[in-house]
Amino acid sequence: MKRIIIAAAALFAAISAISADFDEAARGIAGANPQVAASRARYEARLEEGRAANVLAGPEADVDYKFAPSGVENRWGISVGQSFDWPGAYAARHKANGYRAEAFAQLYRAEFVEKALEAKQLLIAIAESRKQLELLRAASMNMTRLAEAYETAFAQGETTMLEVSKIRLRRFEIENRLAKAEIEDEQLLNNLRALNGGAGCPEVPDLPLTAHLRSLEEYRQELEDNDPGAAANRRLEAAAMADVSAARRSALPSFKLAYVHDYEEGFHFNGFSVGISLPSWGPRASVKAARAEALAQIQDTGDYSVRVNARLLNDYRLCSRLDSRVDAARRLFADDAYPAQLRKALDAGRITLFEYLSEYGSYLDAKSEYYTLCGELAQACASLERFSLLP
Repeated sequence: MKRIIIAAAALFAAISAISADFDEAARGIAGANPQVAASRARYEARLEEGRAANVLAGPEADVDYKFAPSGVENRWGISVGQSFDWPGAYAARHKANGYRAEAFAQLYRAEFVEKALEAKQLLIAIAESRKQLELLRAASMNMTRLAEAYETAFAQGETTMLEVSKIRLRRFEIENRLAKAEIEDEQLLNNLRALNGGAGCPEVPDLPLTAHLRSLEEYRQELEDNDPGAAANRRLEAAAMADVSAARRSALPSFKLAYVHDYEEGFHFNGFSVGISLPSWGPRASVKAARAEALAQIQDTGDYSVRVNARLLNDYRLCSRLDSRVDAARRLFADDAYPAQLRKALDAGRITLFEYLSEYGSYLDAKSEYYTLCGELAQACASLERFSLLP
């Protein structure tokens, strides 16, 4: 029992190390991805637009000069003024911009996580591809040795041309599968380079052959605590409500204060002027638009919550089902002694060549499917545990 516990602990530690390697590589790729960098720049630009809209307009300067009749001194005057909205509008806009800044930071984190997840799943696909290539290369070498043995036996009259031809056909089939797998592997590497901003590919960890699933409630709690998309929606909702408040205050009268200096009949006059701009129909329409935008954001928040919880449940159920299937297959391929047993049976004459080739082909198909299942499990777990990729 003690040995089993120690082995399980060692397996869990190995899985954790492999997962950490995938996470580190995926975060590095997401950080170098041009789309992620462009998203951050766009969010910063939108935030600066909001801040610029909440700045006082530039001061206004007016100069007037009046020509008097002959014998009377001309008159002139200057004024320097500043227009501003209803004071509460600036505070409301500032509050909305603060919420929006927090939302944009969370949206950036959400996009980073999704791009890192894409990178991690691509790395897993490459790791699976490497396992498939390893399997097919071993099979190709096995068929080459078998073909050489039977070619020699045929030359010595110890076998038939039918058996030699059968081996040649199976060898062609395996080499053709190997060539296709190599092309697919190269395509995956090219996709990874593109995702990495055109830079070289990081080292790809080994394909994890198991998973360590936690309870559904733990994943739900993790989603509630760490989901940047939900946090962004909450802040965007608060920003939309602050925009409604700002629109209401913008509909109130605006003001203009000015310093005035006039020169008339040899005297200089100093004073000030106050102007009031009464609201038009436009600000009222802006209030309605802001309310509609706030309502739309509330609906978006609810829709996002439903979709993200559905995604969590789907990912968890898929991981659970794949994990049970992989667990059963893992025991089947634990020692991987079947190919050697088949060859011994063939050499001992207990099975025919045709039986050997049929059984060996079934073994290749089964183990290839096993690696496919392991890849699907790793990708599903990556989606389920995507918050481990948060920057």
